[in-house]
Order: sequence, then structure tokens, then C-alpha cells
Amino acid sequence: MGGESTGKWTSELKTTLWLAGPIVLGNLGQILIGVVDTLMIGQVGVAPLGAAAFVNNVFVVPLVALMGLLAAVTVMVAQSKGAGDKRQVGRHVRHGLALTVVVSLVAIGLLGANSLFLDHYGQDAVVVEAARGYYWLVVISLLPALFYHCLKSVWEGLGWSQIPMLVLLCGIGMNVLLNWLLIFGVFGFPKLGLMGAGWATLISRFAVAALMFALTLRAKRFAGLLPRRWLSGYEWPEFRRMLQLGIPMGAQHLFEVGAFAGAGIMVGWIGKEALAAHQIAMSCAAMSFMIPLGVSIACGIRVGAALGAGDWAGMKLIYLSTFWFTLLQTIGSALVFLIGGEWLARQFVENDEVIRSAAAIFVVVGMFQIFDGAQVACMGALRGMSDVTVPMWITFGSYWVVALPLGYFLGFSWDFGAVGVWSGLAFGLLLSAVLLWGRLYSRFRNY
Repeated sequence: MGGESTGKWTSELKTTLWLAGPIVLGNLGQILIGVVDTLMIGQVGVAPLGAAAFVNNVFVVPLVALMGLLAAVTVMVAQSKGAGDKRQVGRHVRHGLALTVVVSLVAIGLLGANSLFLDHYGQDAVVVEAARGYYWLVVISLLPALFYHCLKSVWEGLGWSQIPMLVLLCGIGMNVLLNWLLIFGVFGFPKLGLMGAGWATLISRFAVAALMFALTLRAKRFAGLLPRRWLSGYEWPEFRRMLQLGIPMGAQHLFEVGAFAGAGIMVGWIGKEALAAHQIAMSCAAMSFMIPLGVSIACGIRVGAALGAGDWAGMKLIYLSTFWFTLLQTIGSALVFLIGGEWLARQFVENDEVIRSAAAIFVVVGMFQIFDGAQVACMGALRGMSDVTVPMWITFGSYWVVALPLGYFLGFSWDFGAVGVWSGLAFGLLLSAVLLWGRLYSRFRNY
């Protein structure tokens, strides 16, 4: 009996990881674009690196929040697939893309208005001045980034995660090449520095979105799944259901990434060296987080399909196998940051002050890896069950009521600086993990 149980766990984990692998690589690709920018901009100077950190701290809030909103497409597609309803899948695709265009344009308008207030964030004047042009290029790239993400969500919800990964990897290659050409001005291209990184990001994101849409239209596996009409036949009840599910998930993303972005703003009050160190640590922590996040997304997709098929026992087994894998993986990540933090920092810059500050932050990053993995694993299973409202409030309380105020207190009142700000975030992640586990445990008891 024990062998049979172990066999089921192994089988479920293999299926989840097979789906998660391309998702993880795709997510790593998204973050890798920012990491490559950070590495290459860091060769230009500390001020451009601080400017890139400042812009990304502002831009990542609407980007990740809207990616959370569009995660509703993944959940709804997975549930419709589990129920065997092909027609409903097509409706999700049409309404999801329409919603993507609308929310992207609204967000670009709001970010454009925000450009008038960049000097009100308390950053160094040299950082703000360097950031202005780069800011606009990154803001415009929001539309293609979200368009690709919506199509990626459809493919992943259907269990086809390899193609979106390959498309994104092509985009990363293009971004690296354009960065090299435009930041440093090789082969006769203009030497644009930070602006070159902005143009590279914008061009590569448009290319990725166009390629993903073309492949979706032409893929034989989508026969019978795509909508017959693209520009008509919209129904408010479909948008309402998508928003009812997506807004709480977007809010969850907003509260979490907003807390990290807020922490970045606070670190910027310390100085441009501290902000550069924060950006280095943030880039590496984000890359590490993509592994448990990708596994969590796969867990949510499979839980959603099991829910649609009425397989309650399968839902529990999918989550438990995911949780234990995530625990082991995050322990490994924690050891890397605790042991190799200074080495990692030296790969980005040669400034000793930045390296020392980043190495100290990496100690905190290593300590919260396990909490972060645990909370995202719980979140994935809850999303698969369409349980999003209570987790939204848990996220808000953990990050905005506890983590940020505690980070400010430790960083400025107790003079721990950037390490204190990050320590507040670590405690918020721990609290979130405990509360989300309690919520998931109570839901499983009902099945």
C-alpha cells in the first residue's frame, strides 16, 4: 500500500514538473531580460544602473498586477478543458485578448501621467534625469508584454507550455543582441547607453507578441478551440466572470510586487549605491523565485483541471507532491544565496560599496527562500480552486500592514538600512505562508 501511494506521488509530481518545466524557463526568460539589462547597464555606470532599478520598481507594479489579472485566463481555460468544453475555450481566448488590450492601454495612460511625478519619489536627481527617456520606452512595452502573456496563459491552460517558452527564449536572444548593439554602439550602431536597453526591450517584446499570435493562429492543435469571430460577439457576463476571478489575483500580485517596489523606493532614499545593490539582489531573488512560481502555476492548472473533472482526491495529491518538491528546491536556493552572495554581487558591478551592501542583502534573501516557496505553492492550489478573495486579503495584510512598516522601522528607525527593509519583507513572506497554508488546509477539509 505504501509503495502504491509513493508511486502515485511520483507520477503526479512527474506530470506537474513536465508541465512546469517550460513555464519555469519561460518565467526565467521574462526575468532574464531584466537581469541582462542590469548586467549590461551596470557596465555603463552606477547612475544608469540606479535609473534602471528605479524605472523597473515603478513599471513592475502594473506589469505584474495585470499579469495576475490575466491569470484568470489560465484558470478558466484549464477548467473548461477539464470539463471538455471546447467552445468555451474559444470564448475565453477572444475575451481574454480584448481585456488585455483595454487594460494595457489604460495602464500606459496612467504610467504616462506618472511620468510627470518621477522627481517626487525621493530619488537622487541624477538617477531621475537618467531615467526619463528609458521610462517611456519601457512603459510602451507593456502592451506587447501583456499580449504575449495572455496567449501564453491560454497555451499553458491547455497544458501546452513548450511553445511559449521557445518563443520567449527567441525574444531573450534578440534582446541580448540588441542590448549589445545599442548600449555599447558596436558595428556602427549608435551608442545609446541606458536608452539602448530601453529600445532593445521594446523591440524584442513586440517581436515576441507578434510571433506568439501568429503561432496561435496557425497551430493545428488549436483546431476547434479558437473563436470564429475576433472583433465581435463579446458578452459582458464573460468579462464579468473573468474580472471577478482576475481582479483578486491581480490584487494579490499588486500587493506583493508593490511591497517589493515600495521597498526599492525606500532603499533609494538611502542613496544610489544602496539602490544599485537592491536591484542586484532583486534580480537574483526574482530569478530564483521563478522556479517555485512556475511549479505553482502548473499545480494550479492541474488542480483546476481536476476540479473541472470532479477529481477531489487528485487535487490533494497534486498539491502535496508540489509542496514537498518546492520545499527541497527552495532549501537549495537558500544555500546558494547564503554561501555565494558576495560572488553573485561581483558579477554585476565592481563598486566595493555596492558589492558589500548586496552581499548583506543576499543573506536575508537566502533566509526567506523557503517561506516564499511555501506561500506560492499554497497560492497556486487555491487559484486552481478559484479561491482568490481570502488569499488577496491575506497578501494585503502580510505585505502592506506588516512587512513594509516593519521594514521601514528596521531600516530607518533602527538604522539597519537596506538589510532592515529586506528583513521586513522576509517576515511578511513568513506570515503569508502560514496564513495561506491555513486557508488551503480548511478548503481541503471540505472535499
